[in-house]
Amino acid sequence: MKKKTSVLKGFVAGILVTVLLSGTFVMANPVARELFFGVTININGEVVDFAADSQPFIIDDRMFLPVGAMATAFGFEVEWDGEASTAMITKPVIDLPVAPPADPPEQPVVPQVNPITSAEITALQVAWGEGLVAIATAFAEGEDYATIAQGVLDALYGYVDGIVLFKPTIASDIPFRFAEIQAASYFIGSSIGDAAYEEDGQGFATNPWTDVRFCEDGKYIINGETALWMGSVYITNADDVVTRVEKSLGLYRDSDGDVRIQLHHSSVPFVAE
Repeated sequence: MKKKTSVLKGFVAGILVTVLLSGTFVMANPVARELFFGVTININGEVVDFAADSQPFIIDDRMFLPVGAMATAFGFEVEWDGEASTAMITKPVIDLPVAPPADPPEQPVVPQVNPITSAEITALQVAWGEGLVAIATAFAEGEDYATIAQGVLDALYGYVDGIVLFKPTIASDIPFRFAEIQAASYFIGSSIGDAAYEEDGQGFATNPWTDVRFCEDGKYIINGETALWMGSVYITNADDVVTRVEKSLGLYRDSDGDVRIQLHHSSVPFVAE
């Protein structure tokens, strides 16, 4: 077995010919054909530099190129197996650098929803009723009812976060109380001084209320961290006179997780004349 070599200088695509100085070549038959050298090969803008004994040529408009030189120009590896009289052309295997795996895209932060529950709606209603009775009791006993009223507003309403849509039951001149001081005027009237509205008098909460009951005819709608409730509320005074009031409450969960009133609409039942 003869040793393989990478030298392929004299190998030409086509038949092996003997080149004459006159520009012709002689084959087995007596026909003479013109042979032209001086062919330039350009690959991707680069001129191929052929060895002196491996020049391309043209015969009868057919171009013959040296296989070894062309294969090398295209980046192939060329070997000559003399024993098998075989030219072996292979494309080299290039180990490309493997890019490190890309970091997975950051997942969007999904806010955690803590839905308001029916139990929280009931608890707020109970707290509102107890707060009204506590203000009325403190007023009747000559205690600091204004501080209690302020505590009810701070704990149950959303004035700490902005405006509240508050429509009191018996307010007519100023029917909408968007600011906390306006709500305080409705509940405890003249005790807040010059900020009180004249129509509020001593305040709705200073009446002798003894009991507040949210009726079972009410319905609620929960939408995640907000909720709506509408129904009847029965308020009893010291003379056991019961007044029915129609209320709508809009609730929300604040940043501390507490449920607060953001909408409070209250009215007495319609009476046809």
